[in-house]
Amino acid sequence: MRYTFIAFCLILIILPGLSSCKELSLKSIDEGEIHYKITFHDRKAILPDELMPNTMVVKFKDDKTIMEITSPIGNNGVFIITEPDKNQIQTFLRVLNMKYYYEGPADEIPPGINPMEGMDIENTLYVSNILNLKCRKAIVRIPEMDFSYDIWYTEDLGIKKPNFSNPFRDIDGVLINFFFLMGDAMIEFEAEGIYQRPIPDKVFEKGEDFRRIDRKSMDDLIASMMNL
Repeated sequence: MRYTFIAFCLILIILPGLSSCKELSLKSIDEGEIHYKITFHDRKAILPDELMPNTMVVKFKDDKTIMEITSPIGNNGVFIITEPDKNQIQTFLRVLNMKYYYEGPADEIPPGINPMEGMDIENTLYVSNILNLKCRKAIVRIPEMDFSYDIWYTEDLGIKKPNFSNPFRDIDGVLINFFFLMGDAMIEFEAEGIYQRPIPDKVFEKGEDFRRIDRKSMDDLIASMMNL
């Protein structure tokens, strides 16, 4: 009985330590992956959603990020590489045997993503725990579309300029639940897991077998892929 009591006391001492270690390690991540579930809304197309991109993985290391929006078939998808220190954003598209890329100025939103100009972002005092992170809520409104949406973001992850390559640049935090307008569809992203793991440098190098095209061509191709 005495040993059982001692063991119980040890558990009470150790458990809070484990909890704080888990929180500390998660908040100190500066290299790893964030996995998101993709949901399509208002999509008017023939191809069923099950064959459309269903996951997005954001990999980050040394303030570089790559956003991978991929389909369940093959390795098709859109890949956006951001390097804020170099003021460089590259968009790659792989569909079947076609490989294209576009590199534009650092101050523009990558092709395929609606910049949502004129949107209003209202920061709120609402805070919630999502995936063991302290997350804040902001309300996005697009007046000309009579549209509003609640997004969630966190300041706990060690990524500088996390929204350098998307319409939410005014938010200084990693997006956890949010949306993009791509083609005629609204695409919702919901974080399902955050993982601390080594990211090889070669992940940010897509190779030389991609053919460079202009922005309009890339915009048209991505819109077509999202609205098949």
